[in-house]
Amino acid sequence: MEKEDEFLFNYFTYISQLSFDKAKEHVLQEKERVPKTPVGPRTMFLNFLQQLALAEKSYMELGFLQNKQKSFLRKDNSLRAVFEYMKNDLKKIEDGCKNSKTELQGYCQNITQFVYARISLIDLYEKLYNMAMSNKHIVYIDLINQVETITQNNNYTFTNICMTPIRVVFSFECEVLQQLFKAMYELQRLQFLPSLALIHGAHTRLIAWEGKMQRETWKLGFLKNNPLPALFLWLQKLRGAILSKFSLYFHDTLANQTTPTDMRHLCSKLQHDYYQKMVSFQRKHDAACVILLSDFKVDSYIADYDSFPIIVSYPPRSPPQLETILRMISETVDFPILNKPITKFSSQDQCTYCFAMVEPNIYLVILFESKKSDKDSYIGNFINEFCTNLRCTKIYVSLKNSAK
Repeated sequence: MEKEDEFLFNYFTYISQLSFDKAKEHVLQEKERVPKTPVGPRTMFLNFLQQLALAEKSYMELGFLQNKQKSFLRKDNSLRAVFEYMKNDLKKIEDGCKNSKTELQGYCQNITQFVYARISLIDLYEKLYNMAMSNKHIVYIDLINQVETITQNNNYTFTNICMTPIRVVFSFECEVLQQLFKAMYELQRLQFLPSLALIHGAHTRLIAWEGKMQRETWKLGFLKNNPLPALFLWLQKLRGAILSKFSLYFHDTLANQTTPTDMRHLCSKLQHDYYQKMVSFQRKHDAACVILLSDFKVDSYIADYDSFPIIVSYPPRSPPQLETILRMISETVDFPILNKPITKFSSQDQCTYCFAMVEPNIYLVILFESKKSDKDSYIGNFINEFCTNLRCTKIYVSLKNSAK
């Protein structure tokens, strides 16, 4: 490896390991070797690398969805804008070395491609955040297609050997996102094995990615381990939430493979123990049952009740009022507001039915064998929290870290 290639390879190795201070020190040492001449392309390039290290650090700490500040006197200082400015800086450096025999031109072209890739991922996260904030269901197929487009567009870009370290972690990030979004899509379709394989795939890639990190330490006495970066922790949290969702959607299938005691123990370790939440609510508020069911009807004007399988129920049985529940869901043409339960009282059987759409064709239903008001806050609060967590809405919204 040539000396110039080795310098840049080591720089991107530090960046990929989250050793941003080492990356900046590495550049400073190189600047000391550069002759003290008027600022030329080489010096401009080294200055750029220092700025890139700062931008990468901000990216890994979820700095890409902060409030954009614009005015007549102030430029857009969002991280996306910073990367856009970087593209312009690289173009100037590239233009400055066109007439000289230098490898800088090739470096600039490769790094420009990487910057484009970063911007495309920022756009993806922003789209996900906006979807969650819109209080509408997440269209996972759109997100899957966007990740696949990003991956395909960058299969043959920033391929210079110097950029191998950062290319590897970029691939890990795209693969984890793709696996998690696909898992959510397959969960909506109640596909057991595909969901399980995708969740496991994301887990193995996260482990491999973490293995590439050599985090810088803080000198805080016994607190020497620097925590993992916010973006990585966010992906871990999303994976944990999806695993929790999987454990609920396939609770009965999983429970048949172990003892009740072991099943409770395993679920208690999850990010959300949804089944236990259903049990606790049913017992505390004397509900007849709490049910999660799905509707995968083919286009038809007549409801086929066999197409409404119960996903999971507590108590674990089909209630005698199931036909009434299915009819009420079929008659509810629109669920306009997420998290807001629909409450219906049947004078015929003296039962109150509370239900909400968790996501397209999946419903949470609570049955009371007495009259309840739609103003009973404990019902609304339970449904709101339960459904919001299943949709991972809070995790998506947390992409915008207002503390930074």
